[in-house]
Amino acid sequence: MTMRVLLASLAAGAATLPVPAGAPVAAVEDLTIRSVTLRPATPVVGPADSVRMVIEVVARGVTGPEGVRIKVEPGAPPASAHTSFPVTASRPGTPARPGPGRGPALAPGPVPGPASSARLAPGAAGATSQEGGSRPATGWETWRFAPERSLNRWYPAGPWTVSVTAKGADGAEVTGHTGFLLKRLTRFGGVEAVREGSGVRVTGVLNRVDPQGDLDYAPFPGQPVEILHRPGEKAQWKKVAGATTDSRGHFTRAVDDRTGGEWRIRFQGTNHYAPRLGIVHQVSR
Repeated sequence: MTMRVLLASLAAGAATLPVPAGAPVAAVEDLTIRSVTLRPATPVVGPADSVRMVIEVVARGVTGPEGVRIKVEPGAPPASAHTSFPVTASRPGTPARPGPGRGPALAPGPVPGPASSARLAPGAAGATSQEGGSRPATGWETWRFAPERSLNRWYPAGPWTVSVTAKGADGAEVTGHTGFLLKRLTRFGGVEAVREGSGVRVTGVLNRVDPQGDLDYAPFPGQPVEILHRPGEKAQWKKVAGATTDSRGHFTRAVDDRTGGEWRIRFQGTNHYAPRLGIVHQVSR
């Protein structure tokens, strides 16, 4: 069965939140995007579920009901893009200048927020968002974008870019970029730790959400997995060996000089597939 991949851009609505007491006051022309926060920071989708993202932009010097616009599209930010915050444009026609400091923290977990007209819609990537409810800013404001539709397995896995453009007085604009990784679930199957001579043989299968869309999960070949061991429940886990999955996602490895204790498997993940830590297994005879 052939599945159609939908390249989508994020069209979103926003609501401004009250400015905290004591927030620094900026001149109208001091147009600045202070931070962009994504929740969750790294969305992970399974074969049948979906993830709804919330994007929060903190900016000042914004004017007009469409003062902040966002665009979300597959692919990494361009090399020339401003990817650290804050980023500021002091006057019209002046290129944006990145401020000092590190980029925004990307905090995991959904957050409550006002309803908006945001949506994830099929179509050409790069459509620009529309938003309302803004007011001229003399201090920091938070703009929250909450899509009505969610990311799922049919959107491209890997790097995505969030571009944020703020508009100030006299047509001044400033744009900043951040990114996230959309990942698909992985899972282990058939894991066993069996005593073999003076050691233990650990076997299992690593599966991933089927990239072809024919199945829920399919074998994940050519991937490194870590074999962890601890002597007992109160001991620390230690990596004692590794293995690589074959064309069927199967892995096997004999570990010498350990005949008991507890065992589990860890997959570190990739830019397209999520990490996985398997359940605890006891040695079987």
